[in-house]
Amino acid sequence: MVVAAVVAGAAAGLKEQAQSAVRDAYLGLKNLIVQRHGVEVGAVERETDSEAEQESLREVLADAGVGEDAEVLGAAHEVVKAVREHDAAAARAVGVDLNDVDAELIRIVNVKVRGVGTGVDLNHVRTRGGIVIEGIQVDGGNSPAHP
Repeated sequence: MVVAAVVAGAAAGLKEQAQSAVRDAYLGLKNLIVQRHGVEVGAVERETDSEAEQESLREVLADAGVGEDAEVLGAAHEVVKAVREHDAAAARAVGVDLNDVDAELIRIVNVKVRGVGTGVDLNHVRTRGGIVIEGIQVDGGNSPAHP
């Protein structure tokens, strides 16, 4: 969730014509991440489409315990909300986003995502019986899709 908010916020909030609500929400999230956890997000800001940079940030944030910081999570939700309201084109769709889940078995079937997006995004997921993922469709239009 936090990485998706950083990507969407950087893509929308750092544009010259960005709405102040998006810019303010993104800068608030960024400042919380930097000040509380010492994590820089500059690489993702420069390359918002880079899966490698997003994954690297996801790992650094997890190591820093950012996913357990309620204020950061709240700020991330505000960024996503602001981007959806003011710059829907920058919002990255995620069909299924599971974070910090502990389950016997996870079964994800028939997920369809339109636009730039990810079919399934799992982070810190533990199962005893496994994970079954089938029938993921991402229609990215003219944009590259990341199922």
